[in-house]
Amino acid sequence: MPDNYSVAIETGGYRLLELFAERCGDDAAVTITDGDGHQIASHAMPVAERRHHFLIPVPTNVRITVSAHRLTVRFAYLSECENLLDEGVRFISMNPYDNEWDTQPTLEQIYDRFARPAAHFEPFARWMNDPNGLCRFQGRYHLFYQFNPYGFGWDNMHWGHAVSRDLVHWTHLPIFLEPQLELHIDERIVGGAFSGSAVTVDACDNPCKGDDAAAIRLYLTRHLETRGDESSVTEYQTTCLCEDGVHVSVESPVALRVNDGFGFDFRDPKVETGMSGEAINPERAYMVTATNLPVSEFDTDAVSSAAPGISVQGTDGWFTCGPQGRPGTDKPNMDTVPAMALFSAKKPLKRNVTWQYEGPVLADFGHQLSRTYECPDLFQLDGKTVAIGALMHYRDKQGRFQQVRWYVGDLKDTAEGPRLQVENSDWCDFGTGYYATQSFADDGRRIVFGWYTDFPAMRVEKPCIANGMMSLPRELHVRDGRLTSRPVKEAYEQLLGDRLEAHADENGTFFIVPNNAYYMDMHLADGNDFTMLIATGTNPANGNSMELQLQRRNGVTRLVTKGTVVDNVDFDSGITDVRRVEIFFDRNVVEVFLNNGEAMVSSVLLLTARSIAWMCVCLMTSGGDIQLLQRQVMSDSHLSM
Repeated sequence: MPDNYSVAIETGGYRLLELFAERCGDDAAVTITDGDGHQIASHAMPVAERRHHFLIPVPTNVRITVSAHRLTVRFAYLSECENLLDEGVRFISMNPYDNEWDTQPTLEQIYDRFARPAAHFEPFARWMNDPNGLCRFQGRYHLFYQFNPYGFGWDNMHWGHAVSRDLVHWTHLPIFLEPQLELHIDERIVGGAFSGSAVTVDACDNPCKGDDAAAIRLYLTRHLETRGDESSVTEYQTTCLCEDGVHVSVESPVALRVNDGFGFDFRDPKVETGMSGEAINPERAYMVTATNLPVSEFDTDAVSSAAPGISVQGTDGWFTCGPQGRPGTDKPNMDTVPAMALFSAKKPLKRNVTWQYEGPVLADFGHQLSRTYECPDLFQLDGKTVAIGALMHYRDKQGRFQQVRWYVGDLKDTAEGPRLQVENSDWCDFGTGYYATQSFADDGRRIVFGWYTDFPAMRVEKPCIANGMMSLPRELHVRDGRLTSRPVKEAYEQLLGDRLEAHADENGTFFIVPNNAYYMDMHLADGNDFTMLIATGTNPANGNSMELQLQRRNGVTRLVTKGTVVDNVDFDSGITDVRRVEIFFDRNVVEVFLNNGEAMVSSVLLLTARSIAWMCVCLMTSGGDIQLLQRQVMSDSHLSM
């Protein structure tokens, strides 16, 4: 990109221009002029910074020209207007090579593109990962997420932010949290505002229902390390307050490392305030963080007997730092074990409340090869205690990389503190790419989001294209000792459109899908084998044909890919006697729900041709049909669905 260029924009009702820029040379600056060429403002990048977030006041309802000198604007938007929570920010494309549109693209234009999902949230552009700070606050659902406005891959972390009234249509808000200043100065340092969670509180910081709350109290990890040197890691937990749903107060540290025995990881705090049971003090709130603890901290007999706090059920995988890593390429640290560290604090949750270490509530010796849990979660549901954690740097024997594991049992009060007595455990999703989940309580239900990463590395960086998306929101339940999940009712109410007409030929029955996004509800009459073509298209990397199928062979139902880098992965659902199949296919991601959420299988597959859905008509019984996923626009400033 050139380091001197100009872009004209209409300010509308917005009062602030926000630019995330990288230095290209000395004297880096931004200049704002009006329609007559008169200078409105000029801002130089601070000499010490290689990256800078410009906050530039602008007049409303005028045409201005933004000129960049010796810098590259990586991400930009207009903010601060009347009813910002309803209107959202207005994205600005500052890429001079973006000639797809004659003027600044509308949000509908940005999202009405083949490379974008129709129903899965993603930002305007750049990189996103873990969902953070999920909550309902004053009539809106808040979705925070890990975000890098400067690039298409992971780097120093910010918190992005969006809100919704129905969990389907989302309004983009200003970036909520930024990395520490030193990360903008020294490129050798990496980290930032890592993952965290939220609690809605009243004016006295007592936890309360979101619609009655005065503020959102947020918890997160601040991370610093020298690139390539894990021994340099510094991590601690902080808290901040958001009272208006948009802006944030000053952060305060709330939890430091207990001792030097904590591993390289001490992060991703998840706070719950409504826990109960024999091991729970109702006057206290509870926080779990991801860590890896020395094996020497655990009694050998306790491990072998799967005592409270220990899981020993394994899946025979291997340690690897990459999705295609082979056994033996990378070496695990067998002196540590992935663990969830439990802390508690007395309510109300003031910024300076003391968090007390309760010990490891769960350690997974069955997956000791994994480096740690990411985004741990601990909550109570349907009379049971549930723990969920994403196993970092682990690939199972079926080839699936970094899956999310659930554990169901009871929280026991032991001499060492509260420990989860695991009764059952399994994968949250039998695909690959569904990762870093976070759940929250919403008026009697438990909702979870996961992040979809592009493990096949098929998404190509372009202006107004993002890398990463959220899953559909899923409602969790514990049934017969197992964790189940299905899309929330709002997904069915808001997304399902017209029923598609079936077409038949000698090969079976097929449905033409005009927007490449559909929902299918298939009821199977028997346990016979079948093959269903979910989608077909062209691999953008090499031009070869690709297919995504759902198959049942010898009673086993699985996803099958053809023509992709994950063809060697066995997406076995893990259950038999499947009689109901629900499919949400959304342009480049598929979520499959079997037997009303007993098992879930998903995959990311970027296609470059319109897809069709295919199935044998004899497999359908009453109630089976296929419907479009609707694309809906709330306003020009809202996420287009």
